[in-house]
Amino acid sequence: MKKKILLPALILLLGLFAACSAPDFSSAATIGNITSIYGAMSNPIVGYGLVTGLDGTGDQWGVNVTQQSIVTMLSKLGINTNEASLYEIRDTAAVMVTAELPPFAVPGERINVTVSSIGNAESLQGGVLLMTPLKGPDGKVYALGQGSVSTGGSVASENVMPLPGYVPVSQNFQTSGIIDNGGVIEKGVSIGLNTFSNVRLILKNPSFTDSSRIAGAINAKIGKGTAKPLNSTSVSVAVPASYKGNVSQFISVIDAIDVKTHSKAIIVINERSGTVVMGGNIKINPVAISNRNITLKINKKRVPNAFYLKNGLTVAELVKALNAVGAPTSSIISILESIKAAGALSAEIKII
Repeated sequence: MKKKILLPALILLLGLFAACSAPDFSSAATIGNITSIYGAMSNPIVGYGLVTGLDGTGDQWGVNVTQQSIVTMLSKLGINTNEASLYEIRDTAAVMVTAELPPFAVPGERINVTVSSIGNAESLQGGVLLMTPLKGPDGKVYALGQGSVSTGGSVASENVMPLPGYVPVSQNFQTSGIIDNGGVIEKGVSIGLNTFSNVRLILKNPSFTDSSRIAGAINAKIGKGTAKPLNSTSVSVAVPASYKGNVSQFISVIDAIDVKTHSKAIIVINERSGTVVMGGNIKINPVAISNRNITLKINKKRVPNAFYLKNGLTVAELVKALNAVGAPTSSIISILESIKAAGALSAEIKII
């Protein structure tokens, strides 16, 4: 038996929501939280290494690169061997090691590294990554990775002696993992920040409104003409004479300035979980929609067997009302997509 939507209840709820003043989705934030410095970016680094100490879950015979790597590694330690002698080894896995070199990185700083199997290993859980050079796009070594691997999961087994046809159940992926603080930076990247005469701020969420507000907030704090918006993504800031040679301190002053940001009208829909997330003051224009047992109508008068939605109703209010009367998430998602397709919703919809 299908669950019916209570029309009077929904009409009442929508009337109450529409009577309330529209929410203001603008919010205060510091400039440092919503921008980054042009040129001060993280850089990917990568390396190839070996994970040892696995409990029989490493690469099986046939992954020649693993045996070759073991022979090469041992030869550098003064031990002579060959690939044929490594036939029974199952406790080692060949892996790719990746990390992010943070901006203004200095030698000795520690970073997290990620390892992932490139062979046929069953699990990297409990293994130890041997010292691995991590290189940048220029081929230079910027960090060394080493340490115990954690995959964040395990292989569940209730049988001491597995029965024929038994398949162990894995929790999370066992062929990739992380090493907290497993990388040590050997070479930093300098951008000569204190020599800058101008600093360019890059907005993390591009917006002409926000770039203009950021420039205005800086000018109000530092002085007129200090900053100017270049486009929706960047703001140029001139370094005052009093901060010449000490740009780092100037940036710290800018980062602490509060600015009122404008949230972009966007709706994120996760169809797998049925989650709908709304950002911004998103209003619905006049439109009529029928969805299974739900009929929506936005206009100036009531219509029999239809919902009357007051002009100017927001998406948040509509979704809240539909949820309150038990409308299924699938219907809510379908309604929002249909309103967008009809041109009655001035917002971006992202489906993930």
